[in-house]
Amino acid sequence: MPQLPKPKIRAATVRSALGNPTPPPPPRMKVQTSRSAPKGSDTGISPAEMKERRRKFLITAGGLYGTFLVGAYYWISHVVAQGGPYEEAKPRDTTQTYEELAKQYDRIIGRDELFMGLSFWRKDVAKQATGDVLEVSCGTGRNVSYLNIPAVKSITFVDASEQMVEQTKEKFKDHYPKYQHAQFLTKKVEDLPLDIKYDTVFETFGLCSHEDPVYVLMHLQDLLKPGGKIVLLEHGRGTWDFVNRILDKSAASRAEVFGCRWNLDIGDIVRKSGLVIDKESRSHFGTTWTIIAHRAGDVISPEPKKRFFIW
Repeated sequence: MPQLPKPKIRAATVRSALGNPTPPPPPRMKVQTSRSAPKGSDTGISPAEMKERRRKFLITAGGLYGTFLVGAYYWISHVVAQGGPYEEAKPRDTTQTYEELAKQYDRIIGRDELFMGLSFWRKDVAKQATGDVLEVSCGTGRNVSYLNIPAVKSITFVDASEQMVEQTKEKFKDHYPKYQHAQFLTKKVEDLPLDIKYDTVFETFGLCSHEDPVYVLMHLQDLLKPGGKIVLLEHGRGTWDFVNRILDKSAASRAEVFGCRWNLDIGDIVRKSGLVIDKESRSHFGTTWTIIAHRAGDVISPEPKKRFFIW
């Protein structure tokens, strides 16, 4: 007969038979699923070494940032600001320019204003509008949403561009559908009749677009009630020479595209108009001007002390 193969006997069976039990399997290791080591775990880095690494990182980052600022300043002041001849931006009628820009104005200007945070300035200026209010150079109604409408008895929006006035009207109706004391006029400021007076006249970034901004302010004074105020938010010459060189260099091309002369001396224009300045603030290297003024000879009641974002 053929012999059958002998069965294989496992070593564990032999050890068991000899009274030596099989050792238990090693315990399973817990897998740490968290991305960071648990609090108090040993990472191999001492607290002192970790603190030193952070210090070196901050020093390196600060050095790189400082180098960037110095390089940017040098490039702007020696390359951009002195890179070409200056051309004067001459006064002109900008009505047609804004008619053509009206539909895309918010999209274009919105990017710049978002970067500079100008919504804060617009909000503080618009909330100065109380009583019977006149907003001149209202544009596309970029101040509408910031109005303190319960403090506004009536409001009149004026702009030379019909397309922009229509956009202001749409925005106002959307924000205040029940308000009944608003009117919208397509006129130049110089053509506004003098028989209607206002408690507050305000304008944002509009003086740069007028052919004769001094005359415009003189005319606006005649539209004020006794004790009324004029509130301005404007862009113009700054307090830094290299910034003004940049504004001067690009003033002509800027005026050609956007209709504004952004290198005007706003403070000088206001004083030449005869207005008495009550408050004046400048931001963004001095290029953003905020002014509250009144007509010479008026007696102005002191305003309650308030804390504003820009004053």
